[in-house]
Amino acid sequence: MKIKIPPFPNIIVTDSAYKDVESKTIKTTNSDPLSDDLILIAPFKTGKKRLLRARPIEYEKNKYISAFPNPIHLFLSSAIEHYHIAENVRKTNFPKCGKKYGEDLFFLDIEENGTHTCYNNFIKYRCSSIIMLISSIEAFLNHIIPNDFIYKTIRKNKPVEFNKVAIESMKVSFREKLTKVIPQYLKKIDSETDLEIENTSIIDLYSNRKNLIHLKTNAEDDLSVYFKEIDKMIRFDLGEAIENIINFMNKVEPNFIETEEKEN
Repeated sequence: MKIKIPPFPNIIVTDSAYKDVESKTIKTTNSDPLSDDLILIAPFKTGKKRLLRARPIEYEKNKYISAFPNPIHLFLSSAIEHYHIAENVRKTNFPKCGKKYGEDLFFLDIEENGTHTCYNNFIKYRCSSIIMLISSIEAFLNHIIPNDFIYKTIRKNKPVEFNKVAIESMKVSFREKLTKVIPQYLKKIDSETDLEIENTSIIDLYSNRKNLIHLKTNAEDDLSVYFKEIDKMIRFDLGEAIENIINFMNKVEPNFIETEEKEN
């Protein structure tokens, strides 16, 4: 599965506005006067026009310009891609690399002070997928809440209010944003029913990512450190988590995530 990565922002431009801006645009093929902070109006073959942001990327004194991608979609796309790479390593590379030692037991060779690339890649890409998935949902939660929204709740038996800055700070936990802030903003969504399955999956994923990021080393010895968290990461149903995150985003903002059609 691949998702479409739209530009951000992606603002519709009317014909009259386009003509007005076009008449005042300075056209150049020289990168010297270009800023690293660009705003573009792009006309498409469909006749539609969009106002876009761009940030040139430089390589060997040349600047390469394109529309800035929405980070939420970019992070999610990276997570999906790395998930599929990890699954392909398990399905395709493991059987090729493993040496049979029993009826259903295979061993991936190691060297002194070295480890096996196939085994490393599986763990590496699964960890990366989990981290990028949470990055995408955290960015989505912050993105969807407008700047003027005030979150009202109860703390220590007293009513309190949080503005957008406070919501994005440590004052409001990830779980609270997911299960309380978003439903309060949307009003039409009941987190206990409409998003129950998605919320449970995302919270489990968040816990998994937190354990991977910190990898706390308070263990009896090196034979037990890390392994509990890594074991949870390996057993975690990552494919289901990806589906639930997409479902969550599309329930909160319909058609926010669109998949690309498979090529024939």
